[in-house]
Amino acid sequence: MIVECKGTARIQHKSTGEIYEIESDELDWDAVSSDERQMGPETEYQAVIEHQALGRLRWSLWEYPVGIENNRETDAQGHKVINDFEYGLRHEPDVDDWSDYAVPDDPYSVFMASYNETSALLVEKGSDEGHALLNRMIFSHQITAMEAYLADTLLNAVLDDADAKARLMSDDKDLNEQKFTIGEIAAEPDIVALTIERYLRSILYHNLLKVDFLYSCALQIKILALISDKARLLKDIRLRHDCVHRNGFDKDGNELNVFTKNYVQATADLIMDFINKLEAAVRARAV
Repeated sequence: MIVECKGTARIQHKSTGEIYEIESDELDWDAVSSDERQMGPETEYQAVIEHQALGRLRWSLWEYPVGIENNRETDAQGHKVINDFEYGLRHEPDVDDWSDYAVPDDPYSVFMASYNETSALLVEKGSDEGHALLNRMIFSHQITAMEAYLADTLLNAVLDDADAKARLMSDDKDLNEQKFTIGEIAAEPDIVALTIERYLRSILYHNLLKVDFLYSCALQIKILALISDKARLLKDIRLRHDCVHRNGFDKDGNELNVFTKNYVQATADLIMDFINKLEAAVRARAV
């Protein structure tokens, strides 16, 4: 079973009264515990985000018995939940998206090839119209290429570094709370390493607050400090969501027309500058 989550949560800050919106695709659900009970295992699923203004927010759902939703809980740390997500259990697809995916040895080269190809395509085929489809496609791909680099680089660095794995297990509460039976440990001697790998593969790498936490724990690198215009990049990540999930319209149904050639290239250059700095930091710690 997996947790299906839809919609937008609206949460009001308990002190300032300001209302923040969180999209469902910002949540990363995972099974965090499984305890044996009379009718079989009770499994707890959680999604946790570190919100810049609201702090640590947690959504929990319990499955017991197998296939049945038993309970759910939203922990907003005292803030007021005006609208919550629609979430619940559904059967997991048979196809594993990661089953045939091999992490590239050099994610930086893959990213730079993507940057060069999309920049050339933008010059040759892009439009000065801010709502042009090709511009939006290139813009969306730029964010995707950044996510892929962040994921692949972290996986490569952590899986080859025992100290990085130890820091993650110690400092990441969600990972630290993983539980295993004696039978699972006996059947898979490398269960800890495999669990860390599965956990890192499950992260939504456009959630830069979460990714900053992971890089800080594992590699002792603060990635947010490397972004020259953090507000712009976070805005672009939200715009990419509208491109992918709303076909270039915002949540109010307004067509977005900011994606001129200059805007899209500026986003590409901002991301490249960020990735260049991060790549240098990752290589420096490996020396």
